[in-house]
Amino acid sequence: MYMIKNFIAVTIGDIEGIGIQLLIELMIKKKICNFILFTNYNIIKRYLDKNNIKIKVVNIKNNEKKILLNKYNILYIYNFNTKNMNENSYKSLITSYKYTKKYKLKGIVNLPLNKEKIIRNIDKNFIGQTEFYQKIDNKKISNMIFIYKKLIVTTLTTHIEINKITENLSKKNIIYEKIISLNNELIKILKHKRPKFIISGINPHTSENNLFGNEEEKFLIPQIKKIRKKNIYIRGPFSADSMLNKTNLDKYNCFIFCYHDQALVAYKYISKNRGINLTGGLSILRTSPDHGTAYNLVGSKNAENKSLLNCFNFLKKSNANS
Repeated sequence: MYMIKNFIAVTIGDIEGIGIQLLIELMIKKKICNFILFTNYNIIKRYLDKNNIKIKVVNIKNNEKKILLNKYNILYIYNFNTKNMNENSYKSLITSYKYTKKYKLKGIVNLPLNKEKIIRNIDKNFIGQTEFYQKIDNKKISNMIFIYKKLIVTTLTTHIEINKITENLSKKNIIYEKIISLNNELIKILKHKRPKFIISGINPHTSENNLFGNEEEKFLIPQIKKIRKKNIYIRGPFSADSMLNKTNLDKYNCFIFCYHDQALVAYKYISKNRGINLTGGLSILRTSPDHGTAYNLVGSKNAENKSLLNCFNFLKKSNANS
């Protein structure tokens, strides 16, 4: 079973989206190999036939001896029963995790899925893939980390309503615990000996001496001071709208923002859909492209595949350095 450890698990995502198209393109162009796609056999076969893609599909379930390294012309899948495409997307997440844990695969790459389809049809409590893997991995803390070249961006909250952000961040030690975990991930996975962090405020212009609120003074700054006592280099809070500048990019390793859009509007403009989303704090390595299903680009030759390719390269590099 040693050979299986050289493989990466790939979840099917929404097969009607751009993810599977990018995966097959990269495979045909011999940019990626040594991965197992977790999907129902009939669903992936229908997709290949519909798009006239001639690739040999091999189901490795209960027969890992079929696997050969560095085969670009074989699509290895792990087949499971499913009722429909939505259930296929959801079961792919669960099965990939269990298989990766059991056989110690290099990690997981999640193709983009449609949260709304999962929430409406499968699991009303589903929030996103980051939160899903935190829950299934039984972790109290995880971090959503976005990486593009040397730029590392993270958010203290993930997919929550904007009117619940301060409530979430005011929980006892939540900021402290997330940044302690984040520091460990940057040392362990991203190989920064002593990471340098910069953190944003919550309100515009960090409230300008309490003109726009007092959350920074109330619970953000006290936890930052507590973090510094652990000999962690962190500066802030600073105004979120001016943090990502050239001076700071040269000075800091990781930019911490308080909520989703504070970080990702600027990050996605910089990365141009070429970065990766890494979930820190898990017992496995889990990545995904930093873009969504992009239904409008399905069938187009202009779809950007660098993000997906970078997910594979990141997992290979991380395992090579471990």
